[in-house]
Amino acid sequence: MIWIQFLICSTALTWFSYHLCREGVVLSEKTHISPGIIGMIFLAIATSFPEISTAATSVYFLGKVGLGYADIVGSVIINFMILFGVDYFSGKGRMLLKISRLNRMSGVVILLLSFVVLGASVTRVSGRAIPSFMGLGAENFIIILIYFIALRKFKNTETAEKGEAEKNTGSKWMIWGKFIGLLFVVVCLGAWMAKIGEAIVNTTGLSQTFTGVLFLGLATSLPEIIVTFAALRAGSLNMAVGNVLGSNMFDICIIPLLDILNKTPILGMLTRGQVFVTAVMLVTSLVFVVSSLVKKETSSRFNWDTTAIFAIGFAGFVIVYFVR
Repeated sequence: MIWIQFLICSTALTWFSYHLCREGVVLSEKTHISPGIIGMIFLAIATSFPEISTAATSVYFLGKVGLGYADIVGSVIINFMILFGVDYFSGKGRMLLKISRLNRMSGVVILLLSFVVLGASVTRVSGRAIPSFMGLGAENFIIILIYFIALRKFKNTETAEKGEAEKNTGSKWMIWGKFIGLLFVVVCLGAWMAKIGEAIVNTTGLSQTFTGVLFLGLATSLPEIIVTFAALRAGSLNMAVGNVLGSNMFDICIIPLLDILNKTPILGMLTRGQVFVTAVMLVTSLVFVVSSLVKKETSSRFNWDTTAIFAIGFAGFVIVYFVR
């Protein structure tokens, strides 16, 4: 029964999140913003609402810190793994040579954020103290600072790509009404997904880490998958990649929110398995950044860089399952 609920909730979450993103794109295009920025900010934040709702519910209402944190990290890893499919369907040649400077910059930002999270988690789990301000660990302020500096930099970066804009139908107030209504539904579905995750842990004996990383991470990443390939099909590679990378940036920035809800730095409450998946997140982002700097072209649809990212993520899931 629990798996039927998981399937129903995942399907509903995907459908409502996809339409939430469509309304978000219509609103953003009124400002004539470039496709890369639309994917990086508007689509990314809209598709990350399931992660916010699921992780916040897990931490605040259910007291499952590991489940909520693993959902965030798992979503980031799965989003990186999506690039394997994007690379294949974007045609022959390395996709990472075709993306804009904006997307390459975002990869560096994700790497920095991942480094801060892993460094803080290792430091806290080992028992060393990290300065706190207003009850929040210093790492949270660093995460937020990096994110907003990056956003300001991105807004000043123009991309040469021209994307297909959706036609603006309906009044602005009607679009806002639809957006808010869909957002409310997505938040409720995310809360339900968190309860389903708790039930999976209790009934199957699987760890919070594996359940959160794989099942919740996959379920809350379904909107990113749908929106990413929809953007790619519309002919906007940079919007597709921007959605993936922007979602990863925003997902990592949910960690400070979880700290506020938990009232205790969650990075100090992680298990070794959760620290391990954080390291996997860092390695996948490192491979993305390094491979985006390599200028050697290929003529294949299966390229070493995105294949390596997918393999690292998959191997991480297998290890977490067998080593509990």
